[in-house]
Amino acid sequence: MRTRAAGPFTSPRSTPHPSHAHRIHRTKEHPLNTSKRRALAGAVAAALAGGLLTLGSAPASAAGSGLQGDFNGDGYRDVAAGAPFSDVGNDGEGFWAGSVGIAYGSSTGPGRKTRLTQNSSGVPGTAENYDSFGESIAVGDLNNDGYSDLAVGAPGEQVGSDEYAGTVIILWGSPSGLSGGTTVKDPAPSGHDWFGSALAIGDFNGDGKRDLAIGGSGNTQWIVKGGFTKSGGTGGKISFTTPFPSGTRGVNRLVAAKVNGDTKADLVVGGDQKLGPERYLDVNYLYTGSSSAPVKKVRLPDGTGIAAGDLDKDGYGDVVVGQTQNGTDGEWTAVRPASITYTNSSAGIRTTTALPDGAGGRAAIGDVDGDGHLDLVLGQPEDISAGGYGTGAVSLYYGTATGPGTTRTQFFTQDTSGVPGAAEENDFFGTSVLLTDVTKDKKADLFIGADGENNMSGLLTFLKGSATGITTSGAISAGPTAFGISAGSQFPYTLAG
Repeated sequence: MRTRAAGPFTSPRSTPHPSHAHRIHRTKEHPLNTSKRRALAGAVAAALAGGLLTLGSAPASAAGSGLQGDFNGDGYRDVAAGAPFSDVGNDGEGFWAGSVGIAYGSSTGPGRKTRLTQNSSGVPGTAENYDSFGESIAVGDLNNDGYSDLAVGAPGEQVGSDEYAGTVIILWGSPSGLSGGTTVKDPAPSGHDWFGSALAIGDFNGDGKRDLAIGGSGNTQWIVKGGFTKSGGTGGKISFTTPFPSGTRGVNRLVAAKVNGDTKADLVVGGDQKLGPERYLDVNYLYTGSSSAPVKKVRLPDGTGIAAGDLDKDGYGDVVVGQTQNGTDGEWTAVRPASITYTNSSAGIRTTTALPDGAGGRAAIGDVDGDGHLDLVLGQPEDISAGGYGTGAVSLYYGTATGPGTTRTQFFTQDTSGVPGAAEENDFFGTSVLLTDVTKDKKADLFIGADGENNMSGLLTFLKGSATGITTSGAISAGPTAFGISAGSQFPYTLAG
């Protein structure tokens, strides 16, 4: 068991946190050498696929609702919020152990709130220093019983004598919500580290069962095939070689998509190309599903903050890279415009366009106003519109028959009337964003994370979707302690539903 490192944890990081260039972040450098340092921002990107995208359906005989993100089967979608930097327990063995907060949907928005950790009853493992449980999360009904399940990565988990081997746990949906868990067996425990650094769920081989794609270090991408059972059964495994060299940080972004119009889910795979000391280019590729292993098709724009959905309603999914980068500056460059890649039937690139107003950020996709067109949200945690670095903002672009409009339609900060709280420096409002319908009115609601709020404790804000767009009427906010999660946890780092 690893012990907590000695010394104070109140000084700035020596290098910027990859999710916020140049920001002051929580306190200590993760105990890794430079060559193995994780790109934590990849976990955010993996969690931001379109909230209303359903990659498969439950059988008619299933007991639950079959809705994507409905953990308790009551017909309301629910939301999971990862807090990998949260402490668990008071005995010195839970620093950055990690937690996941669950908010269950209701007619008025997020209602009952709970927390799950590796110390929760029925969840495998023990909450230990640097496990980072909740750094990646993905939602889907993996055992096909009609209840959505939650896959959770703990990429810092020590397995035997292998430090930072990483692990993935499935938390099972049930009539009472998420309860109990099962460890996903690592197909190559000696072949990589950081297993679980990214997750995506979809039927990638078209056999009617949801599969689980899992990121880790090195150049091999693993997919655990559907057929999951609570006793640990699966349908086998798939692997393919990525362009990211062995010995690198490997894959740290995975987003499931439906791009080329067939019955198989497709997969965006992202990793790093090293440009120099502490400088990396976040490179992304689109792989199409096949009956065997996914097939690499095209290179997408470089960057993070990725989401996917059919934005122009032509039957083929499109991919948004919310924070594009260039090959000179890599991940340390200033935020550049969001890029939308429109695809065709062969999953080739039809056209790539950047938002003309130059906005970029963490992307999420969903139908906010119920008009049948998908809308685009960009969380912009480093925005200074409300005054002071890192106050943060969120921009909305409403959908049309040809894709999102070219002019920002709505813009929110914590100084916007009706939005809870107040805009303050280093709140990072927009760290994570999610669009999903938790009120069952067929309009996507907006969840916004501000992981710097209240001295890096964090805050989750809920704004309701309506026929006229996002409204601040009935807005709700909750900090980590409302979920039973420790203060100072930078909550929520990841969102899925």
